[in-house]
Amino acid sequence: MTANTRAILNRLSYVIYEHPDLEKFRDFAGDFGFIEAGRVDGLTFYRGYGKDAYVYVVAEGQPGAEKRFIGGGFVAQSAQDFQLICQMPGAKILDATKRPGGGQLVEVLDPNGYVVQVAWGQVEREVPAHGISSCEGGQPPMNGALDKIRKGQFTRMSSGPGLVHKLGHFGYTTDNYDETRRWYQDHFNFTPTDVLHAPADQALEVAAFMRVARGKTFVDHHSFLIVRGEGKGTKVHHSSFEVEDVDTQMMAHQWLGQAGWTLVWGVGRHVHGSQIFDYWYDSSGFIIEHYADGDLVNEDTEMTSAPAGVMAVWGPPVPAVWGGKAST
Repeated sequence: MTANTRAILNRLSYVIYEHPDLEKFRDFAGDFGFIEAGRVDGLTFYRGYGKDAYVYVVAEGQPGAEKRFIGGGFVAQSAQDFQLICQMPGAKILDATKRPGGGQLVEVLDPNGYVVQVAWGQVEREVPAHGISSCEGGQPPMNGALDKIRKGQFTRMSSGPGLVHKLGHFGYTTDNYDETRRWYQDHFNFTPTDVLHAPADQALEVAAFMRVARGKTFVDHHSFLIVRGEGKGTKVHHSSFEVEDVDTQMMAHQWLGQAGWTLVWGVGRHVHGSQIFDYWYDSSGFIIEHYADGDLVNEDTEMTSAPAGVMAVWGPPVPAVWGGKAST
């Protein structure tokens, strides 16, 4: 596709996984802050409190089958863009009428065999006036050393899961890095916000933080992360979901730990994207993240290139799954 025929996406919307033990995942989903939105044709849909009808889709795996990442779902910018995707080689129209939000749905495969679904005409949810915080009554102003804004007002927390707002991003590691990056940029409006190169070789790009570019409109720093893998094949690294604020994130961290789930890495603050992160293993061993306070960028934001390896401004030691030495 040329720049004039690329399909323009509005945003990332959901991810699709297959879990062999669906009941165990339901337990995790509740503790993580998902809300069940419906069950249709062997699929379970989970939502946040944002406008997307669902942010996580679960297919039930066969007993004894391996866990599986299936792909990601997006929303088209217009009916014309949706039709462009319908005309892509191998495109398949799916019946979305029974799904939460309805609408139209098309599916294509990326170079690694992962599903890319794109929706159009889906009914969006009504969103609250403010984000949902673990702070009772919402996040109050924070008192600094000299600027004391919060006076006569107390900060009190509610114990429980950190309610998810939306899906923020997901990412792959792949030995098919160059073709994957090129395919997403050639077919859709993905553009890199930050790229990382090998510390000893600036010409060797090893990761790209890709955003859904929408001109002057500010969008998330990245919706899709591609990492050049050292092993063979392509696999999902993690998916990441937004919560309202840092207190919500810390209360969620406490809740997941008390519920017996396994921490991967967190809490800390990333360099690229700036978000405060908290990574956990779900019931099948996939990595899943809560994040808060991420960057927004637009076409005026200059792309940066930096050496790989510096992943956090502060936080616990980097675990082995990220190339560090700490065990999880």
